Amino acid sequence: MGAGRAYLRPAGGRGRPALYDRREIANALLFLARTGCQWRYLPDRYPPWPAMWQQWRRWRDGKRQVWRRAMALLGAEVRLNHGRRATPSMVIIDGQTVRGGRAGPTFHNAGGRGGRTVGAKRTILVEILWLPVAARVDPAKPHDVRAGRELLDERLGDLPRVQAVVADRGYRGLAKLAARRQIRLDIKAPPKGSSGFVPNRPAMAGPEHAFAQLGRWRRLSRCYEGTPESARAWLEVAAFGCLLGRL
Repeated sequence: MGAGRAYLRPAGGRGRPALYDRREIANALLFLARTGCQWRYLPDRYPPWPAMWQQWRRWRDGKRQVWRRAMALLGAEVRLNHGRRATPSMVIIDGQTVRGGRAGPTFHNAGGRGGRTVGAKRTILVEILWLPVAARVDPAKPHDVRAGRELLDERLGDLPRVQAVVADRGYRGLAKLAARRQIRLDIKAPPKGSSGFVPNRPAMAGPEHAFAQLGRWRRLSRCYEGTPESARAWLEVAAFGCLLGRL
């Protein structure tokens, strides 16, 4: 698993020895994200699902932020392979509203255009190679600017070289954050009279491409999770898998 491997191993020297190889558990989680199968239907070549669920929960809730850090390491390796510096100087932000697919208690609510989609809002940062850099999941109702502001506030500290944020006109409300962080906010507005996705805005094609690649991971076909933390973690797992494919 290349650069992400160090964050998928147990911390050395303390606690009981691991019963199952962390790499096999990570492979199983990637399989779950890619195929969308249920935990109990995992192939026998993987460790028992209750053990994997426990490890998944620790990686999701732990302070080490395993998938977030693995994404950062793997993304840096891909960038270095393309002759670029490890961290980007520009990021592109965009959001996507997805339908919820879970019965019972959940964080989903109505949002999207006209409030017709009951589900969740995914917000991602991508860089110039269209690699996912960071991800966040919120209820669908809050405005894109709120989700974008919280994601940038959370992650810009890990991206010290960022000098510009590119976004569409729905994110004009990020101007105050950009001024406070002393970075440039570059709004890419479509031509007057146009609607929907406009292909002549190359910068904004990055998030569209990333969302299209993430959409091939069946766990993300809808938001099946009951909490934003689980939804974010599965989004990060899928992003990690996309980065593996770029090595």
